[in-house]
Amino acid sequence: MRYCAYQERCIQEVEHKLHTLGCPPRQISAYLRYLSEEDFLKESRYAEVFVRGKVNNNKWGPRKIEMALLSKKVDPSLIKRELAQFDAEWVELEAYWTGRMTKAWAHKSYDAYTLKGKLRTFLRHKGFFV
Repeated sequence: MRYCAYQERCIQEVEHKLHTLGCPPRQISAYLRYLSEEDFLKESRYAEVFVRGKVNNNKWGPRKIEMALLSKKVDPSLIKRELAQFDAEWVELEAYWTGRMTKAWAHKSYDAYTLKGKLRTFLRHKGFFV
């Protein structure tokens, strides 16, 4: 309970923690059920906090966030619902990164074609559809 109360956790993280502590699989499922019933473990709340944190703090795009949540085995329908809440912010965030990186690379003598390619690669790594 203390592990889940410290910060939001997904089911996979809690399963992994219990496994590293040496819990048998039968007990792991019982613990997960108990944590869910007591509202210490909730996937929707985890997805909401994860998306908000990655958008506001890390400036990640929707694709990178989606891939990170899928790797944590969060339900895809839940991911889509949480990402839909930030649709307007993605445009602003992409413009932010484009402006920032254009300025950063402007002092180097890149031609327009090279600069455009570098921006595309950068935005793709940040999780934006370019």
